[in-house]
Amino acid sequence: MPGRPPARAEAGGAAAAGVAGFPIGDAGRMLAADGPSPADAMNLARQLRSFLLRLLLILLPGVLAAGLAYRHFVDSELAQLARANEARLEFYRSSLIQTLEEFRLLPGVVGLDGRVRRLLEEPGRRDQVEAVNRYLEQVSTDPAIQFVFLLDPRGTALAASNWQDGYSLVGRNYGFRPYFEDAMNGRAGRFYGIGVTTQLAGFFLSAPVTIDGRIAGVAVVKISLDRLEEAWRRSGDLLMLTDRLGVALMASSPGWKFRSLSPIGPEQAETLAHTQQYLYEDLPPLRDADGAPMAAMPGETRVVSLAPDAQPFVSARRQARRDYLLQAATLPDYGWQLLFFAELTDVRVMALTGAVAVGLATLLVLTAGMLLELRRRRLQERQAARAALEKIQADLEARIAERTEALTVANRSLEQRVAALKDAEQILTRTRDSAVQAGKLAVLGQMAAGITHEINQPLAALTTLADNASTLVDRGRSDEARQNLGYISQLAQRMGRIVGQLKTFARRDDEHLSAVAVSDSMNNVLRLFGTRGKHPGLDISVSCRQPGVHVRADPVRLEQVLLNLVTNAADAMDQQDEGRLDIVCDCDGEAVEITLRDNGPGIAPEVLPHLFEPFFTTKPAGKGLGLGLAISRLIVESLEGRLEAGNNDNGGAWFRLRVPSAEPPD
Repeated sequence: MPGRPPARAEAGGAAAAGVAGFPIGDAGRMLAADGPSPADAMNLARQLRSFLLRLLLILLPGVLAAGLAYRHFVDSELAQLARANEARLEFYRSSLIQTLEEFRLLPGVVGLDGRVRRLLEEPGRRDQVEAVNRYLEQVSTDPAIQFVFLLDPRGTALAASNWQDGYSLVGRNYGFRPYFEDAMNGRAGRFYGIGVTTQLAGFFLSAPVTIDGRIAGVAVVKISLDRLEEAWRRSGDLLMLTDRLGVALMASSPGWKFRSLSPIGPEQAETLAHTQQYLYEDLPPLRDADGAPMAAMPGETRVVSLAPDAQPFVSARRQARRDYLLQAATLPDYGWQLLFFAELTDVRVMALTGAVAVGLATLLVLTAGMLLELRRRRLQERQAARAALEKIQADLEARIAERTEALTVANRSLEQRVAALKDAEQILTRTRDSAVQAGKLAVLGQMAAGITHEINQPLAALTTLADNASTLVDRGRSDEARQNLGYISQLAQRMGRIVGQLKTFARRDDEHLSAVAVSDSMNNVLRLFGTRGKHPGLDISVSCRQPGVHVRADPVRLEQVLLNLVTNAADAMDQQDEGRLDIVCDCDGEAVEITLRDNGPGIAPEVLPHLFEPFFTTKPAGKGLGLGLAISRLIVESLEGRLEAGNNDNGGAWFRLRVPSAEPPD
């Protein structure tokens, strides 16, 4: 019904006016008119500025209150998180020291064993080496111990707990390691590194073995920290243990291990190369999102941002940068530093939630005051909006009636044009049929001379065969005469089919195609050609690479094309003493190709483009009308085939006939 859409527009317009605070009456007047007047435009701009000012007075205090609240909540949550993490960091530091010191005395105890001391005094005895190997193997039964081995004063391993393994330490020199140098200087050695033989990371503890006041060797215990590192990962906390150079020895995240917190200097790199502490590790730097080093001072608490390539765990590499609270604790006896990272996502979310709540509360209070004022204006403007919408409705109905009348007139005109178009289509159809028939009659006129030529050929053959038959009857050779009469009957039937095809072509009937044996057609053509008695020196050879092939064609028309091609080739070689014509038949499955090659003079380059044009001939006057090849091409194309011509490389011309193949009849 016409009244329903304006009613919905009225409700929507009133609601919009109540929220935004615009007077609907002014808007209605502008919509009803053809366009806003300058006064209406100024009034609308003034109302828009008033609305934006009110909106700004509400949003600015709300945003300011939310920002201050967010900063307060973040500082409060960070302080609370730092206090909670201090206890956890101390717990991890104590458990790490306990793990490192658990086997601190074991190297000294190994050095007190009598078998070890006798081996250092007499290192060449095999029985003592085997005894110490078995002893060290018993000592290293604890899962935390990787290896226990004994070094001579030059740093060569005399015995080891893994003496039976493929990576045995026995016989290898470790004199370049700091733990060996410390023990040879009379100090207990502590060293973390990757084993040069096994390439397993671990913590080395060493102690000198003193005999008669001199250092006779060094006992070394290598401890694995993998179980402690795995416990860190299972805890869910992000921890990192770094050495004096800032290289991560252990980390909860596998991607952090053996990365440096600060750039490695030339002297430090030379020292690492000498001790081979980390073997072939590149020690890439681990920086925050701003590119600054990650190193922290002891007792320092600060916020760091990690870029995606430095995020812990693999899945986090596809995320954006994250913030973490970084706290550090030192291990003075080792020169190490333990770092604790606490992700601040939850802190940010909690602070943002609180800030949003404060901001929304502020906006709610300010909005409530403004809504009270807008409600009063909305009640006043609703009546004005209803009147304006009624006026718009009346104008809309008038415009709809006007447009409906215009559409009716246009529809009536369109119907007249459609009727005229249908009449034109009928005239075009009749004209097209007439043009097609006229074209066929024109082609028929072009073909008449050529077909007359083709009928003359069997007539000449009939004359020759009839004379021969009469002579044979006179001589009493009835069998040969009967054979000639059979040839005469076939030629007469062939002439009847040619005339019937002319009649069929003129009457618009569809030609009936069938499977025709190529060999039979070639035999008929050569028989007709031979009856002329011309070209006695012409040698014709026929070969079919696939015997028994058939084509989809009309037999009379196919023989007409082949006979015309053979006759043209013979005429081209008429002035030669010896002429040769090779006819080759080949089949590729879809079509059959019949190629005729002669050793005549060939086709002149200027003649070749016009070869298949009607009435174009190179023969003398009275020898031909130039329709044979044109008609042959028309016949081949009607069979959905192709007729081409060209010159051989060694002289002479070739003609290729390509016709669709057919299955032999049952």
